[in-house]
Formats: sequence, C-alpha cells, structure tokens
Amino acid sequence: MASTIESLKGVAMFANVPTKTLERLERMARERNYKVGDAVMTQGQEGVGVFFLLEGEMEVARDETTLATLAPGAFFGEMALLDHYRRSSTVKATKPSRCLAIPRSDFVAEIKADNELCYNMLVHMTRRVRDLDERLASE
Repeated sequence: MASTIESLKGVAMFANVPTKTLERLERMARERNYKVGDAVMTQGQEGVGVFFLLEGEMEVARDETTLATLAPGAFFGEMALLDHYRRSSTVKATKPSRCLAIPRSDFVAEIKADNELCYNMLVHMTRRVRDLDERLASE
C-alpha cells in the first residue's frame, strides 16, 4: 500500500503542491475504509471535513438522484467545508473504498496558508461548475 504522501500525490488537486504542504496534510489526514453501501456523508449533515478518494468508487446522490460517480483521485465534501452549509448530497461507496479524511479546521487553515493548494482547489471546483453547465445545457 502506498504511503499517505504518495496517495495524496495521486489526487489531481495536489499537483504542483510543495512536499512540505503534503507532509502537513499527511499529519492531518485519517485513513477511512468503506464497504459497499457505506455512506461517507449524508445529505443534510453538518460538514466536518473533506475527503479524498484513494481507492474504490463512490456515488454522489441528491434526493436519491445520482449526480456523479467518483473514481480514485477525486475529492468531495469541500462545499460544506467552505461555506458552512449542510451537506448538499449523500456519498456512498459502490465498491470497497479507501479515503483520506481531513477535518475542516485543519484543511481550511492549510488552503489559507498555501496559495498553490488554494488555486488548485479553485481550478477543480471551476471545472465542476463548467461540467454542470454543459450537462444542464444539453438537457
């Protein structure tokens, strides 16, 4: 099994992030394993952290409508982390999965302190908005 830092390097959001940042994130992160059907987070819950999918597959659903399927390298839980609203969707494992979880206060402090990490997160969130725009336009 890969080290936590090697696993973090596999998350697209962490491309070009300095090793020192990854080392700090490693100290904050807790590994979580999920069986098929396990909910990582549930719509309406308070957001207490952000998750990075390292292995397996997750389904994102809102009001029982599937919105996305996540593969290794994806992250989720960032919206509630940043805006303090409750979780907008439920995320469940569709295959045995391994994630890293980082608590809200730790991750927010890190994105405030590291411009590259903050920029990468904005880029990936912008891509999600663009993808949603394209899906809505094609309906």
